[in-house]
Amino acid sequence: MSRFSRRQVIGGGSALLIGAGLDAKAEAAPARRGRHQADVCVIGAGYAGLAAALRLKQGGAKVILLEARNRVGGRSLTGSLAGGGWIDYGGQWVGPTQDRFYELIKEMGGQTYPSPADGASVERSVLDPTVFNRITSDKYPGSDILDAAYGKIDALAQTIDPDKPWMAPDAERLDAMTFAEWLAANVENENARAMVGGVTSSVACASPSEISILEMAYLVRACNGLDKLFNFQGGAQQDRVIFGTQPIALEVAKRLGPAVVRLGQPVRRIKWSDKGAVVYSDEISVAARYVVVCLPPHLAGANEYDPSPPTDRVQLTQRWPQGLVIKVQLVYAEPYWRAQGLNGASLDYQAVVGETADSGVPAKYSTKGIMTGFIYSGQARKVIPLPAAERKKIVLDEMVARFGPKAREPIEYHEFNWSTQQWTRGCFTGFLTPGATTLFRSAVRDPVGPLYWAGTENSTVWPSFIDGAIRTGELAARQIKALG
Repeated sequence: MSRFSRRQVIGGGSALLIGAGLDAKAEAAPARRGRHQADVCVIGAGYAGLAAALRLKQGGAKVILLEARNRVGGRSLTGSLAGGGWIDYGGQWVGPTQDRFYELIKEMGGQTYPSPADGASVERSVLDPTVFNRITSDKYPGSDILDAAYGKIDALAQTIDPDKPWMAPDAERLDAMTFAEWLAANVENENARAMVGGVTSSVACASPSEISILEMAYLVRACNGLDKLFNFQGGAQQDRVIFGTQPIALEVAKRLGPAVVRLGQPVRRIKWSDKGAVVYSDEISVAARYVVVCLPPHLAGANEYDPSPPTDRVQLTQRWPQGLVIKVQLVYAEPYWRAQGLNGASLDYQAVVGETADSGVPAKYSTKGIMTGFIYSGQARKVIPLPAAERKKIVLDEMVARFGPKAREPIEYHEFNWSTQQWTRGCFTGFLTPGATTLFRSAVRDPVGPLYWAGTENSTVWPSFIDGAIRTGELAARQIKALG
């Protein structure tokens, strides 16, 4: 950062405005509402933006981070429970090879604990859908059918370079084929198709008919295969963060300080040239040499740019929707399922709640039972229009079928639909629609002049996870620092 010219980039007057090819006089009106100058302006205080701002500041850059919400954390949001304990409404897990998140947790003074996973899981049988299997080993009725299907997905994923998925063998054909079409051609058993399709596409919170098999296989490959992606022990759900994931983001923001992190500042407009940019919220403007846009792609595309980014970039963001999921949290007086030898994990390819997990916290903080459920994509669309009480009844009825009559009596019930959050519009992540990967190729991540793109969707390692978001923020910081 030492090679930046402070006079050109952050010096007084209108040096950057003029240097960027902008008319300082014309921009004077919005600037009077609060004009600021920085080496780098970061947009979005989720984990990508916080990581970018932190590493840039540590490298000596002057940074201003603009966040639309009145909080930090993005798709990480933690709530406290009465009497102790916490629930994560958004991202909540971390596991092996997610090294950047582990490192940030440690750096911020946080700790992790093992996810509760002792006991049997529950899974609707693909051989007889009227019964649930208690899963205690790798072998159970129908497991050979499921293993064969998952094995085909893993094998295809191994042929893909996550940095260049459009270069995969037969990429154009695979990108034109939906995951649903691939399943129909490769998995004979109808119930197995539903199970494998629902489980695998849950990483994007997309229905199999919405996403190409190329994009699906890319996501699996970028997350180190299906075992790493979906397992607890040794997988992405292995650990949780003491007090939840958002407090780590809050600590990063605290260390950055209020001079860097500006809340309640939704960005509306970015005026840029190869020499720099001016970023406008409703209240302030920030003149900077570089901008790191850490927003879900569809929101990044909704900003006003002057001039417009290249056509491929504009078209790309129109083909990058967010996934759809409702996250349900049921809080019980105790984790009663453990006494039944169950670990709280379940899969049901017919139900509204596709899967569950025990989200209990260490006993010294709370002895309550916390069950997390996920209502994905197509099922979410079915129940969203229903009255909240009717939707809750459906959820509780399904929990009773899996975990017994005590499931009907939670002491607290919470649900969170990220699609209704103005500055997110969906979760866990965005996904490229069929054909977009091979059509737009590297435009997915290519910088545009002084504009860099970050966020979990942009990661080629652990996309859709907090770790992926951190990696992209840190990568943008390294790229900018390398330019001086």
